[in-house]
This record gives sequence, structure tokens and C-alpha cells, in this order.
Amino acid sequence: MGNTFLVSVAEAIGFNPSTEEAIFYGKANLTSAFTLTMANTDVRGGINNPLLYKYMHDRDLEISIESATFDKTFLALNVGSTVLNETVNVIKTECVQLTAGEGTVTATPIGNVSVFKADGTIVTVTPVGTTITVPGGESTTVKVVYRYSDTVDRIAIQTTTPPTVITLILIAEVRDDTGAIIEYFQVEVPRLQIDGNYELTLAADGVSSQALKGMALAVSGATCSSGDIYAYVSWILNGGASISVSEIAANPSSVEVAIGDLPATQQLTVLGIRGGVYSNVTLDPADCDFTKLSGDADITVGLNTGLIAIAGTADIGDSAIIQTEYDGKTDVTLVEVIA
Repeated sequence: MGNTFLVSVAEAIGFNPSTEEAIFYGKANLTSAFTLTMANTDVRGGINNPLLYKYMHDRDLEISIESATFDKTFLALNVGSTVLNETVNVIKTECVQLTAGEGTVTATPIGNVSVFKADGTIVTVTPVGTTITVPGGESTTVKVVYRYSDTVDRIAIQTTTPPTVITLILIAEVRDDTGAIIEYFQVEVPRLQIDGNYELTLAADGVSSQALKGMALAVSGATCSSGDIYAYVSWILNGGASISVSEIAANPSSVEVAIGDLPATQQLTVLGIRGGVYSNVTLDPADCDFTKLSGDADITVGLNTGLIAIAGTADIGDSAIIQTEYDGKTDVTLVEVIA
């Protein structure tokens, strides 16, 4: 098998674990990390106290995503809140041109207006509607700050609300040494507890980044014997790619049909033998080629179906050898009509 490489960062998709509704889709990530750790305890005994066994325990799965795009969702998930749209009092800053000490602001202030003059002094004035009057009668430009009412998106950072639990999917590309995508690496964490640690740094020489980190929580497996699960990791073949196998086994390896049962059909199934840590896989007949190497005309096989057909005109002793081929690997099946 040729070299393969997991390249760049993963796309991150967050879901509500209860409703399966999408929460966010993070494509412009700086980094994305999948970290699996375990603790261990030594079991020792005997002369000189040699190591007899390592008891492995406390497996943890940590996920980390750092994004260059600014999204309210990351903060909301960290503080366990929703983004509310409501009317509140917020701060406005703007430049105002004064003429003989009088100027107009763009919104209706609530309370007083702070005026920052060019000489560094600060004056507090009471507006009349949107009009402000600054003592001294100057005709100049000043900076003003005041509160006004507006409808905004808003998050309340509460002191006790825990961070949100989400379902998280990470999808990354696996490429071969020619640069072609051969499969997609997908991690699904059914329940990810966001850790609530959030830092937003504002820099003069670049954009701010946000991080979303969390620990996978155990969920029940699909069956009683599978135990609890942190995550599922899948490798999804890109269109046109084939599963790598060391050999194949066509089943059944031989077909005997009594003359009295004709006409008859027999479906071939194909098992891909993978070896090592890989389990065997049942291959799709549409991905295989089935051909008759030799035999009587009354016995046929579908090229990409694996369906063997024996006509009612066949005789005792009629036979055929059917070859199954997948990704250069072959196996044969003997078909025979018996008394």
C-alpha cells in the first residue's frame, strides 16, 4: 500500500445532541486536534519487584478547535448560553462637528453625553433629543460617548451555568503521495462537554482567533457487548476508490445443482480478507467482476452482479468455472449439474 497523509485541518460541525439540529460549521480553522490519553498503574511483585502488568485506566478524549473566523457561537457554547436578540442600552461612540458649541448625535442618548475635546478635557452635557451643547461655543470636532437603546444579539455570561454539551463531527482529508484524496477521516463525538475556557485576544497586526475545547463524555454503545463509547472514527472512501484487501474469497466455492431443480440461480458473495488489525469485509458485487473462464453455455454469470444462472436445458455433468476479481485479486467457483 502506498503512503497516505492526513493533511491540513479538519472541518468541524456541531450539533445539538438531543435534536440533531446543526449549531455551527467551522471551516476556517487554524488548528484542530484529537488527543487520546490514558493513565496507568504498575502491578509489581516477586523477587526484586519486577513489573508484572500495566493496568491501563482513565482513558480521556480531548478535542480542540482553533478558528480564525469570529463567531458568536464559540462564546455561547463556552458559557452554556443562547444568543438572545433583545432591546438593551448599549454604548455608542462617534465624532460630532460642533458649530458655536452645538452639534447633533446620530442616536437618541439615554442620560448624559461625555464629550472628549481636542485639548484633552472631558465635558459632561445633558442632551435635548439628539442635540448637544458644549460650553465655550467652539466650532470644532469632538469625540462623544453615550448610551442609547438598540436591538442587539446578546450573551449573558453567568457565574454558575455549565458549558454546553454538543455532538461534534471532525472531517479531514487523507491523500496519497500523488496528492489525490483517497478517503475522508471522520471523527464523531456523540457528547462533547465544552470546557468553558475562552480567550479572545485583540491584536493590532492580525485577526483574533477563538478556541473551542472539550472532553468526550461516555455514551452507551450500540450493543450490550460493545461497552461505553467516547467517539466513532470512520474512514470514508472517496468516490472511485477501492477497499484495500490482501485476498478475496468467493462464496460458495462450489455449487452443485440437481438436474431436477433446474432452472436455478445462485448468488455469489465476496469476502475481502484484510489481515492485521483490520476485520474482513463483505464486498459489493457491483465493485467486482464475475466471468466464466470455461464451461457449458447453459451456465452463465452476471458480470457485476455475481448471479449464477443455470438454464433448464442443462444436462447432468455440465459444469463451469466462474472467476471473481476485485482490485487485482481473484478466486474461482466450480459450478456443476448433478443427478
